[in-house]
Amino acid sequence: MRLVKQGAVKINDEKIDDPKLSIEKNQELLVQVGKRRFLKIKT
Repeated sequence: MRLVKQGAVKINDEKIDDPKLSIEKNQELLVQVGKRRFLKIKT
């Protein structure tokens, strides 16, 4: 939550501002936290 408020979280190269963001099903997302942490998520 702190990282979202500080602007350190991006999903598909878009900065996330809402810590309660919901994600739809059947998507593939690239989540970046900071400069070096990446996650590829398939929902």
